[in-house]
Order: sequence, then structure tokens, then C-alpha cells
Amino acid sequence: MELNFVIQKPQNILHMLDLLDHCPSSLQAEVWCVYIAMLKKSLRNLQACTEIGLIEHILKRLSYAEDIVADLLIEVLGVLASYSITVKELKLLVGSMKAEKGYWPRQSVKLLSVLRQLPIRQCPDTFFSFSGKKGAAVALPPLARWPYQNGWTFSTWFRLDPVNSVNFEREKPSLYCFRTSKGVGYSAHLVGNCLVFTSMKMKGKGYQHCVKYEFQPRKVSHSSSQFTMFSCVLLRAYMEKLEIV
Repeated sequence: MELNFVIQKPQNILHMLDLLDHCPSSLQAEVWCVYIAMLKKSLRNLQACTEIGLIEHILKRLSYAEDIVADLLIEVLGVLASYSITVKELKLLVGSMKAEKGYWPRQSVKLLSVLRQLPIRQCPDTFFSFSGKKGAAVALPPLARWPYQNGWTFSTWFRLDPVNSVNFEREKPSLYCFRTSKGVGYSAHLVGNCLVFTSMKMKGKGYQHCVKYEFQPRKVSHSSSQFTMFSCVLLRAYMEKLEIV
């Protein structure tokens, strides 16, 4: 699982649910244990579950699931609800606890723990999620020239979500890239424990400035880089980690 824990095709989650419906409870419990660990490892997996509305599918199965499986399904609901939950899903969650003939349905008391986890956030409320694939970026329209010629500042919060836990230091995710079609301009990327700034004055010629900092995966960090044009070029970087509790 350390090498391949990111869900590539969200629709396959539905196929997994259909398959588990025909499996014994012991096997279902084993699969859900692994699945919960996968969800906690990557925001991409949480987003994949949100896209296919996994909360609704789990609530439908919760009423007839055996206790050993139901406890794990409720844990999955808690993880998903603390990431994102729609109004429709919240209504279904509350409705599944509605009493009938003076009795609460099975697992109603345990479902209250899911409601307690709703305010607990492990990430910002609003953010861009980039897969790292080609075209996954915020693209600016072509600019004939910079609005201000004396400099610019780029500031952002970001979170590294590695594809796997083994080759993390080999990845080179880009923070920004302001370049012309000829490759002239500025960019910044991360490699290992360094943030590397690159300035290209002409094609094939430029310089780099490396700022050493320990960027930990799955932790929110802040970076602010400033370019100022005077008699020389200055590059400044400021990094700060944010612990969300």
C-alpha cells in the first residue's frame, strides 16, 4: 500500500461496493480497514469518494450491515464527513437516525459520533486540488507585459500530497511558472528538502537559487517569494508550517 494507495478512477469505488455486498463479513471488515488507512493517507482519495457520493451509498448499507462491518462504515463516514458533506447527504445522515414506533434504528447512537466530527477539519475549507498530471494548474491568459515592471510577489499556502511514500523526494512539483513560450521567465519547484527558484533571462541561460527547508508531506506550509528589479535581482523566500488542529 505504500507504493500504490491513490485512487485513480473514482467509479471503481462503486464496483468495490458491489463486490463487497457478496463477501463474508470478515472479508468486508478487512477490506474496510485497509480502505480507511488509504483515505487518511491522501486528500485525493477523499475527493474521489466525494465525487461519487460515497456517504449516501454507505448509509444505505449501514442498516443491514453486521456490527463488525458497521463500526468500520461509521468510521469511514466520520472521515468523509470531516472532509466534505453536502446538504443532501447531511439530511440522509440525520434521517437515518429518525425513530420509528418509539425506537431508534440500529447504529443511531454511533452515528452521533459522525455529527461530532463535522466541525473537525484537517484541511482548509476552500482550496485547489491539483493531481500533478499535465494541465493540472491555474493558467493565466497570455500577457503582453507585466502590469508592473519594478517587481512582483507570489504568496500561497500549499500542501504536498505525494502519490506514494517511497519516491516522495524524487518528485518535483511546481509551485508556479511565469514563462514565455520561449522559456524566458521565472519559476519555482520543490525537490527533496529544497525550494528551487529559477530565473531564465534567455533560452538556455539563467540561474537558480535554492532555499533549504524541510517540507513535510500532508502538512500545510506557506511560501512567499518576491522578485524586485533594481540594480540587481533579489529573490526572497519565507516558509512557515501550519498545524491544523
